[in-house]
Amino acid sequence: MKKMRSPSLVGLDSMNYWIKNKRSSLLRLLKNVDIYVANDQEARALSGEHNLIKAAKCLRAYGPRMVLIKKGEHGVLFYSDKFIFSLPAYPTDKVIDPTGAGDTFAGGFMGYLTKVKKIDAASIKKALVYGTIAASFNVENFGPDRTSRLKLSDLENRLGKFKKYVLF
Repeated sequence: MKKMRSPSLVGLDSMNYWIKNKRSSLLRLLKNVDIYVANDQEARALSGEHNLIKAAKCLRAYGPRMVLIKKGEHGVLFYSDKFIFSLPAYPTDKVIDPTGAGDTFAGGFMGYLTKVKKIDAASIKKALVYGTIAASFNVENFGPDRTSRLKLSDLENRLGKFKKYVLF
């Protein structure tokens, strides 16, 4: 981070190793990031809270302005001082391999924010949707095979279906 020159947005996606073995370093780093991304187990382990809303509040208190908790097949929870947003996962019955789905989610989320160059509630919610849709493709095959062939039109098509699933 010290080698970066005035980054406009810093995201961090940690893992259990850092939480268990480098906790103090991770806590120091969290003071310097804008978005902290963790899965539900990592959020609980680092915060000591079982309830994910309480965990998100605790993680936010460590420094990041925004906390994003990936809940696997159960979706995602976003938390900031300004708003909380929860989104289910894209419903699919074609789950071949979930390995890397969380990373694909984070990439889709950050990629969308990079594209729109705006950090507000609407863009964050849409970024969460794009991350969710990208991850839904990831689970449909082994490794990056499915996601490496993705086109924006694939994402947009599935996004249209997802809207019908979650709006009421």
